[in-house]
Amino acid sequence: MFKIETKAILEGLKISWDSEFRQVEVECDNVLVVETILAGGAVNSRMSELRIIHQLLGRDWRVRLRHISRDHNKVTDHMTILPSLYYNEVQIFIKILVSID
Repeated sequence: MFKIETKAILEGLKISWDSEFRQVEVECDNVLVVETILAGGAVNSRMSELRIIHQLLGRDWRVRLRHISRDHNKVTDHMTILPSLYYNEVQIFIKILVSID
């Protein structure tokens, strides 16, 4: 799970930067990932994804990374089970989901 969460954060940051967003909030329910990034553990990590995240965070933009509980991550959990034609591609949701059961 650590590597999957790290890759998801990395891809989200890349998309945000490329889309010219300069103020971003990142929420993650994996406390170890969040603590590793916030404590500077990404700088010398063996995982290239963590090193790239560290480089991205050093750019001229404002990124807020915070841990959220699993219970508060229902929207993300719901989006991951939505049917997709492109299972191996990143999906960007333009419209906000109206209802999450």
